[in-house]
Amino acid sequence: MRENGPVIYEKINTEKGSIVKILLNRPDHGNRIDGEMWHDFMEAVDLAAADREVRVVIFGGVGEDFCCGFDTGDPSVSLNANEDGVVSFADRRENTWEEVDTWLKIYNMRKPTICMAQGTVLGGGWLIAMSCDCICAADNAVFDNTEYAMNMSYTLYLPWDAWKLPMNIAKEKAFTGYTITAPEGYRFGLCNRCVPVEELDECTMTLARRMLKLSPYTLTMHKEMYKMAHDMQGIQQIIPFSKEIFNVSMQLPGTPENEALWEIAKTQGGAAMDAEFTRQARALREEERAFRDPKEINF
Repeated sequence: MRENGPVIYEKINTEKGSIVKILLNRPDHGNRIDGEMWHDFMEAVDLAAADREVRVVIFGGVGEDFCCGFDTGDPSVSLNANEDGVVSFADRRENTWEEVDTWLKIYNMRKPTICMAQGTVLGGGWLIAMSCDCICAADNAVFDNTEYAMNMSYTLYLPWDAWKLPMNIAKEKAFTGYTITAPEGYRFGLCNRCVPVEELDECTMTLARRMLKLSPYTLTMHKEMYKMAHDMQGIQQIIPFSKEIFNVSMQLPGTPENEALWEIAKTQGGAAMDAEFTRQARALREEERAFRDPKEINF
């Protein structure tokens, strides 16, 4: 990783051990994950996991948004916008398995992980957040799976929702594509903290420093016990399965709306697709205002 590159790796040493911040650093692009960022991010995850001095790992993003997903304009990471507009099943399967391996490395890391989220939390950013043990969210954060509402069968999201949210809320989200705001996430138990954006960094660091009060052995054993409880329910089996279902579904014909969105990516590029995706997402959010508690709307 390079200094001031697409991923910032910051190690903060204390008397009780070290805290690492892994920060996505493409703020002018909503911290969308391009090929260079993805390579550096995987390297940072491996480095933090292997460093015995590191006792807590924080994932965050520089700028207004935590992460707006993968950069559909970059053929090296996009699953649907390669230069020729065609992605083979084998290519997609290889790409998605690389993703699964990374999310599960975060989930299986033998030290606590905290997501520090503000603004948009979408796609790959949403998967980083869900892979973490705790989430500290700014009150302007929106956890977004709008892909559902645009007729994209992103089954890879479903297992995390099933484990992290009340089941009826998870199902409504899957059946509608409705977003979850940080205030709602705090009420549902998804977010451990919900604070003004200017307080987010200190709030997250306070939680991390509190964790350091426990011995390394205690932290590790406590995490392993909770992970074992999830594993016995099958989370590490269903996540890879959900990826395979996603890979198969992407080979099938989509709805007219879905096909129209991918046609924009193929003919006009990833940036044009992102713009259309954002336009449709904003329209959907306006629809959601009708039934949401005004105090929990942050968009």
